Amino acid sequence: METAEIRILSTSYTTDGDEPVIEIYGKARDGRSATVLVRGFRPYLYGVEVPADLEKQLSEDGEVTNLEHKGLLYRGRTVDALRIEIKSPWKVSDFRSRLRTRGVESLAADIPFNHRYTYDTDMGACIRVSGEPVDKEYLTDITLEMSSFENIDPFDPGLRILSFDIENSVEHDFLYCICAVVWEKGAIRECEPISGTEKEIIEGFSDLIRREDPDVITGYNIDNYDIRKIEERAKANRMKDALPWGRDGGQPKLRSERFWRVKGRIICDAWWAARRELRPKQETLNAVSKELLGETKLDVDPRHMDAEWRDNRAKVLKYCTKDAELALRILLEVDTLRKGMDLAAVSKLSIEDVLTSGSSQLADSLLIRAADRANVAVPQMGKRVRDDDQIEGGYVHDIQPGLYHWVCVLDFKSMYPSTIIAKNICFTTLSPDGAIVAPSGTRFLSKDERVGLLPMILQGLMDQRDSIKRQMKQAKDEHERRYLDGLQAAVKVLMNTFYGVFASSFYRFTDKSIGAAITSFARANVKGIIGELQGEGHNVVYSDTDSVFVQSPEHSLEGSAEFGERMADKYSRDGGTLEFEKILEPLFTHGKKKRYVGRVVWPVRQEELLVRGYESRRTDSFDLQDRLQTEMFSCILDERNDDALALAKKTIQDTLAGRVDVSDLVISKSCKGLDAYENPERMANVQAAKKLIDLGYDFIPGMKVSWIVTDAKSAPMKVEPYISGAEFKAKPDYKYYAERLSKMAGMVTDVFGWGEKDLMMGSQQATLLDGGMFSSRDEPAKPKRDPPAAPKEKPKVRRLDDFFRSQPSIVTMLPRRYFLISPAFAASFGTPRPSSYMSARQSSAFTWPCFPASAYHLAASTSDSSTPSPPSYIPPNMYCASGRPRPAEMPIQ
Repeated sequence: METAEIRILSTSYTTDGDEPVIEIYGKARDGRSATVLVRGFRPYLYGVEVPADLEKQLSEDGEVTNLEHKGLLYRGRTVDALRIEIKSPWKVSDFRSRLRTRGVESLAADIPFNHRYTYDTDMGACIRVSGEPVDKEYLTDITLEMSSFENIDPFDPGLRILSFDIENSVEHDFLYCICAVVWEKGAIRECEPISGTEKEIIEGFSDLIRREDPDVITGYNIDNYDIRKIEERAKANRMKDALPWGRDGGQPKLRSERFWRVKGRIICDAWWAARRELRPKQETLNAVSKELLGETKLDVDPRHMDAEWRDNRAKVLKYCTKDAELALRILLEVDTLRKGMDLAAVSKLSIEDVLTSGSSQLADSLLIRAADRANVAVPQMGKRVRDDDQIEGGYVHDIQPGLYHWVCVLDFKSMYPSTIIAKNICFTTLSPDGAIVAPSGTRFLSKDERVGLLPMILQGLMDQRDSIKRQMKQAKDEHERRYLDGLQAAVKVLMNTFYGVFASSFYRFTDKSIGAAITSFARANVKGIIGELQGEGHNVVYSDTDSVFVQSPEHSLEGSAEFGERMADKYSRDGGTLEFEKILEPLFTHGKKKRYVGRVVWPVRQEELLVRGYESRRTDSFDLQDRLQTEMFSCILDERNDDALALAKKTIQDTLAGRVDVSDLVISKSCKGLDAYENPERMANVQAAKKLIDLGYDFIPGMKVSWIVTDAKSAPMKVEPYISGAEFKAKPDYKYYAERLSKMAGMVTDVFGWGEKDLMMGSQQATLLDGGMFSSRDEPAKPKRDPPAAPKEKPKVRRLDDFFRSQPSIVTMLPRRYFLISPAFAASFGTPRPSSYMSARQSSAFTWPCFPASAYHLAASTSDSSTPSPPSYIPPNMYCASGRPRPAEMPIQ
């Protein structure tokens, strides 16, 4: 008998004769690789209210090993379910079809056999296993046939990682070499490059995997390219079972057309990891390495690989090895494996399951375990279908444009999980007779009648997270604190997963009324707190789903921090504990929901701006756009509005003149495939992908492609692919980029009276008045300020616009491009008095700028009392400058 403590890497199953055998692959605490075999467990499914004749047929079936009746809670009532135990896991689908043919609904019939075992035994991510050593065909240091196990606290066994890269002929497609590096015990070491004939290369790489025995195999885009290419070349060379990479000696298998799986080892593509963690604008190895590591690939042009290999093989081998090293360092830098281990620990899954499965797998692991123990039925997973009938989401409070000082952000602690717990929301408590009524109308049983499975699970997770946080405060060193912080973050992710799957259309326990009830309770809670805050005279600047932004009456860091803590304590309640998250000093918005920027000054001052919703948060924006917006925001937050405006105008004019770096104009976006869109010829990403292929570069469906627009006016728009590190020879369409910049910047400067067209022109084309006082909104759009202790000073007069902002109105505004100027006022400037009606376009001699089309606000009176006062609102084009209805023959512009 031998005992080992192992971290589970992956689970699977095989057969020994007609007996199914569970395989558990892991890494022992002492560094040895391990395989644990489990015998005696059988697959099963349930049939709901099976007819007697069908039950008799099943009892006589040689594949059936046992039948047992069980009462299960299903859709609000207890049903008679027949548990059908069979010999072979792959026969479950046959029995499911057999039940369906007779009109019998099946339950728990789509759970993978290896998962079924871990759920039924409540196996965790790390176990202490006892068993007899066996001599089996497994490539691990130890192989045990399990006799017993117990769950233990999670630990990091120190994974061995092998990263590889291939180089192949562009002209003939065959392999030139495979190079690899290995990470172990905190160090990277290079492996001997593998070259020669294709057969020698493929066999040599398989031998390398056997010798190094890695727990993880990585590389950059290996899922989509390298592994596929090796498999393809093995078939071309008629090599049978040429890739025995698994710890069972088996071949890698493609899963869901996306991930490769090989028994006992985790295949973790650094490209997927970088996409998920970084969301980079350019996804090439060169671009990601430069962004993350500050390094680039070596100088070899892959388009000319045949010539490079012929002329300088040593250089290519070094280049290939460097690519493998960069991929490994990217994977380590984004910390994907550690995060995977943390999430595996709290979800009770293997690392492989966490890294390659969706959120529904995480929810399944906890919910199915709880359901089985509570005799609750487990339905089958639904099909993923497009659902246009979306449930209403969280509450988003309107936000007015302006600059706000000392804004305290109060965050609801785990809002949806807290709501679920407080209101006992679950598929097991859903009832038309329930005492708990959601604002959406859905009813749930009270906890006195039945405690829901979902609230019970979430309460356990919440308690676990609080316990971990307490341990963090007592951590002996930074390593322990960081480990615990990762665990508590994983618990939070798992808690929030449950709302997502319950709001989906495909999850096995989904009921849309449940998702709608959760959000309706949350909205009511947030609105109630906002109402109370406003009732006490506090200014609620904004609110979005689970956060409330309230302005502090104290104009100091210490005073605002005390205010924030006080408000969080005061307004916390059952189902909604408020946490004082941060102070923004200041916050700016141009008045659109989910768009704001601020400077975090508490609890820790952050140099980087907090930006939400603007272009700089989008991966398909270009760098110049991001940089301009960020620098403008910095100016505005420092109350240097003139500098922000000057920066916008200069950047736009420089772009029009072509005085910008081409690399700052690169646009990147994922491309599903060349034929994956309805009108692919009109798609810029498809056009760029096709041209990349024509240039000899690899394109994999789903990857991001980068391009620069060269002619935006043509139909379709013309673009040229941008390759990092290569010279871009085409001429960008600078006007297109300038227009995008002006549109982006105009959203912000419109608050101060400068619209998109003004920025493009480089001069204000609004009106004699400052356009900031008259925007497309119903109310004047002036940047807001905190109410100061002393009366506000009169605005300084710096321009004619400022003059009109500070003086009584003397101009009557008319719709679109028409305006009326008091004759007396015009004469005071020595300007020819305009006729009763004039358009800026029609009079070249008269140079007063016209009003924007949206300016419908009218002055109360004019200095010329002979002019009738128009009504307070004029529908477009209905009145002329005299105040009388527009004659039918008068042109409309």
